[in-house]
Amino acid sequence: MGKYRIVAWGTGYLGKHGVSQIIEDPALDLVGLKVASPEKVGRDAGEIVGRAPVGVIATDDEAALLALKPDCVAYFANTAGRDADAVREMAPFLEAGINVCTISHFDMQYPRHGQKAFVEPLAEAAQRGGSSILLTGEEPGFAFGQHLFAILSTCRGIETVRFVEMSDVQQYGGRDSLDMYGFNGDPARMPPMFTSHTGASWHIGTLLGIADFLGLAVEDVTQTWENQAVDYPIETAAYGTLAPGRTAATRWTVTAHALGRPLLTYQKILRMHHGAAPEWESTQLGKGQPGVTHKIFVDGDTPVREELFRSKGISATPTIAVNAIPFVCEARPGVLLQQDLPLFPPRIFK
Repeated sequence: MGKYRIVAWGTGYLGKHGVSQIIEDPALDLVGLKVASPEKVGRDAGEIVGRAPVGVIATDDEAALLALKPDCVAYFANTAGRDADAVREMAPFLEAGINVCTISHFDMQYPRHGQKAFVEPLAEAAQRGGSSILLTGEEPGFAFGQHLFAILSTCRGIETVRFVEMSDVQQYGGRDSLDMYGFNGDPARMPPMFTSHTGASWHIGTLLGIADFLGLAVEDVTQTWENQAVDYPIETAAYGTLAPGRTAATRWTVTAHALGRPLLTYQKILRMHHGAAPEWESTQLGKGQPGVTHKIFVDGDTPVREELFRSKGISATPTIAVNAIPFVCEARPGVLLQQDLPLFPPRIFK
């Protein structure tokens, strides 16, 4: 068949990378772009993401995008604190027979463990429309889904599994997201990501999904959150100068207990400067460089130690979603899990 016709939704930090990739992908044809900022309405999609004009004009008119009848919506909008809005935005497309590939709304990653108030409307809309919806993400998502599952398939006699995601966010401009993690705040205060449902839907659901893969029943989940400051100013993309004494590093640990012991542990470590919280887990491959690191530790009969580093500070989150689009369009209707699809290769070569 010809190119898949795509409507992209969202042009924040991640969305811009996703839209740019859609424009470049030989299998995809960008036909519409949804933006939230009034100053972006009426502008060319290419211009918004830093490319040459492509003849697609951004709009905030959801009905006009629905009328385009695309094959798929690439949903890049932030859903932290706006889960119900995201459901409202995606459901009409699914009901109209239009597939959705999303980086957002982690209740859909392992829907059996998601909130029914969010999962059921999307599942029912997909059923009525005969369409498909897949959440890809990176972390949570692909890095601790398909990637981890491939590693675990080589193991036996597992005692514990620990996976760590680390990011240097000094050059990350997504202030709303960083605020959720408490950056530039009082280190004594627990941030919204820890105290609200948002974090639970992202990370506890991830642990429960991994336990499903291993055939384990989770008996309990425990969480801790730590903040650290530094005694020097940091120049940042999101806050300008971050003053000494403000939160400059966070570590979130979530542990699932099974078989009577702590068995699966997830840690997320974010640093506003590579020198913050030096005693915490750090990258070996990306020292002093902006980027994202994933580490996996498996202990047991076949121990594993793996580190994956992505440089340049560009998240793989939108990349994975865009690569998946043709496979989502050809998949069975309904809510898809990552393991329902084959690995999806890139289509852009330099």
